[in-house]
Amino acid sequence: MSVISEEFAPLEVSPDSTFDDLTADSVSLLRLMVAIQSKFNVDLDVVDMFTVGNVGDLVQLVEERMDRRGVTQT
Repeated sequence: MSVISEEFAPLEVSPDSTFDDLTADSVSLLRLMVAIQSKFNVDLDVVDMFTVGNVGDLVQLVEERMDRRGVTQT
């Protein structure tokens, strides 16, 4: 979740935060997508970024994709 917190600093980010709560726009969501892909070596697409309900859902999605690929968390 640190990547998400960094992207939306100085706002407080929790698993229940929605991207509307964080005043995310399409550019910030795309930057976040690229940062997550780079750090965790997972595939995400634009649809994923716009359909997750909140930060916790995105974290869960990334963890599931990491597990599926056998990528360890860092």
